Amino acid sequence: MLTITTLETGFRIGAALGLGAAVGFERQIGKHPAGLRTMTLISIGSAAFVLLVIEVGGKTNGLQSDAAAQATSRVLQGLTTGIGFLGAGTIVRADKNVHGLTTAAAVWCVAAIGAACGLGEIGLATMLTAAALLTLVIMKLCELPIRALGPKTKDTDAPLAQNASPAQSTAVNSKHSD
Repeated sequence: MLTITTLETGFRIGAALGLGAAVGFERQIGKHPAGLRTMTLISIGSAAFVLLVIEVGGKTNGLQSDAAAQATSRVLQGLTTGIGFLGAGTIVRADKNVHGLTTAAAVWCVAAIGAACGLGEIGLATMLTAAALLTLVIMKLCELPIRALGPKTKDTDAPLAQNASPAQSTAVNSKHSD
């Protein structure tokens, strides 16, 4: 049972998807490792964890006292931190390439979906799953055309790199890392 309407929950998840995608779009154009899907999944997962706390805090039956809501909130905080470490293990850096960011974000988002299921919020979990799948499947089709809008390599958007020697260019680029 949602303490906010199902329509409002869907709107909030949709807003997280759209706004996260907007930031991800900019990152994708700039050839940054965390792009469209990664930023969208992080936004969806963040919305999920907040919605879960709202749902738990809003229940009024005897099992959901204020103390129980606070305990649930602490469990979700610990889950968020622990999943962050698990997700970090999926990220690999090789030379100038970073791999696994979207997988790490998906792991984090799926943790929010699992937490929603554990709290009995199956409707919320279903909406989050749909948003995550939309992000992973449909937005993947958008990535290549978006990348074509940006610079050919990440190094081209570092200031002063064009007129500097190779050694100076490396020093400038290392100062402008994400």
